[in-house]
Amino acid sequence: MSEEKKEKGFLKRFGKWAPILGGAWIFINIVAPLALLRIPAVQKYLVALEDKLSFDLPGIG
Repeated sequence: MSEEKKEKGFLKRFGKWAPILGGAWIFINIVAPLALLRIPAVQKYLVALEDKLSFDLPGIG
């Protein structure tokens, strides 16, 4: 019975933070990079970086 109480206590304590942490993870790893790629200055920087670092991988144009 005490093991069941511990499990419920854990879910009760961290359950309210799970959606907040999940949303923050999605924002940081998906939304923010996609938003940055839409900024023209970032696009120009990436193109310049690509010119500086020439990747010569066979089969990739």
